[in-house]
Amino acid sequence: MEKRMLSVILCFGILFSVHVVSPSKASAAGACLTDKTGLTEFNGLSNVDLLARLVYSEARGESYSGKKAITQLVINRQNKNLSEFGGSSLSGVVLKSPGGFVGMTTSSARCPSTSTQGWQDSLTAASYPGTDIIGYSLWFNTNSLFSQQSRIGSSGYLEYKFPGTSTYKRVMEKHVVDNHTFFRIIGY
Repeated sequence: MEKRMLSVILCFGILFSVHVVSPSKASAAGACLTDKTGLTEFNGLSNVDLLARLVYSEARGESYSGKKAITQLVINRQNKNLSEFGGSSLSGVVLKSPGGFVGMTTSSARCPSTSTQGWQDSLTAASYPGTDIIGYSLWFNTNSLFSQQSRIGSSGYLEYKFPGTSTYKRVMEKHVVDNHTFFRIIGY
């Protein structure tokens, strides 16, 4: 019984760490970091700070719904627990390289403008993730890139070709939020 209770407490502790910002970490969230090799400058940051930096770097100009969509996509990838997405940890997903989020390689992630509404909304979205506006989507692109890379296949279904590949994959789910298209392909 004691071991079982500990597991429940640890489980809630892990979930809670994603959803709640402690006062000491909230004040440090968004502090400027020096660019290092392999995204190591982000090591040791709280899950909320990491997620807020990702949201800010990928969607700072989007609506609050657009920011929440990014948090949900990260959670979807985390729940998939696949090495191609960075595994089951939030930091693994956010910092996956190569093949992760390009925004994390930018100065916007390393030194967000913390006095802006975009940062405040990113921090709030990261503190309280979990809206279901994108279903089980695992990828996103700008609407224009999605349009360039997609087509209606011979079977009549929407298909998407990832940049740098030649094969189209059937799109099983698609959601447009602001200037981004969130989607999931067959097999996922």
